[in-house]
Amino acid sequence: MVGLCLRTSSNTKSSADLHHPLSMAFRTAGLIRISVIPFLLLTGCAPSEPAPKPVVVPPSLNGKLVYPLTGVVRKIDRASGVVMIQHDEIPGYMTKMTMPFNLKNESVLEELEPGDQVVGSLVVNDEHSRLTDVYVTRPAEPEDRSSPVEALPDQRIALGTLVPDFLMTTQEGKPLRLSEYKGHPVVLTFIYTRCPLPDYCPLLDRKFSELSRRLAKDGPSSVQTRLLSISFDPEHDTAAVLAKHAKLLGALPPEWTFAVASHEELKKVAEPLGLSYVARTQEIAHTLSTAVIAPDGTLLGLFQGNQWSSEDVLALLALYRTGQNTIQKPDPDTAVSP
Repeated sequence: MVGLCLRTSSNTKSSADLHHPLSMAFRTAGLIRISVIPFLLLTGCAPSEPAPKPVVVPPSLNGKLVYPLTGVVRKIDRASGVVMIQHDEIPGYMTKMTMPFNLKNESVLEELEPGDQVVGSLVVNDEHSRLTDVYVTRPAEPEDRSSPVEALPDQRIALGTLVPDFLMTTQEGKPLRLSEYKGHPVVLTFIYTRCPLPDYCPLLDRKFSELSRRLAKDGPSSVQTRLLSISFDPEHDTAAVLAKHAKLLGALPPEWTFAVASHEELKKVAEPLGLSYVARTQEIAHTLSTAVIAPDGTLLGLFQGNQWSSEDVLALLALYRTGQNTIQKPDPDTAVSP
């Protein structure tokens, strides 16, 4: 006699789910669809053959995809409106991560506290994402709210300081040291290819793509500039993965190189260049930082977040070429925001 497994699915919704603003809007418009139908699946119970995960299709809102998000608030910057949320896996979109979200125009911003458990709707299109309809499902314990969060010291190096050398592996599988770029201006940023939010790592890719075109157009003095996109996800971003990613973007060494470094090597340069990241098995928490390095290897400029433009970089390089590189150090409170 063959043993059989009985698997059923449930469409039971919690009270919080039924009152979520997005859910209510869909019900009002008659757009609620029951996508999970109770069923009987007869199969052998061998653990080596787990049932495949269902395909999750997010609802669409005016051409934008809408994903439910649940997580815990970790840090709040009320001045900039940026909230750091450690969120759960979003099936069909991204693994669990700790990411900054811009809630500046959301009324809930003043009510949130570190440790609050929240739900919301992540609205995504090709170039932007935003978190909306956020509300607290479980407030933080009083002791969590009152415990001060110790600020980490600013480890960024000063402008004019030599950028630490470190070893990486390029998209071609070749070893490369930052010091090998001596004699060339370098624009360096940090990414990882699995990053799904369009206004984070993919936005940096688009900015570098535009910068690459502008440099090629501006003539011989500009084409000496080297673009370097460094992954902080060595567990996934192998040379082969980077090569495929670079091909999609039209990135060709030596003008634009993708590379990956081990965590030990990244430690040498991450904090000095303003990058904060934590890599776990299924989670990456990170900020955004882009550095402009002079041909002698010293730090020429540092852009935190994603609000810089090609014009900013080109202007900085032009000032350097004319000997007028008196650029202010970036504001340490510059937010990473969508």
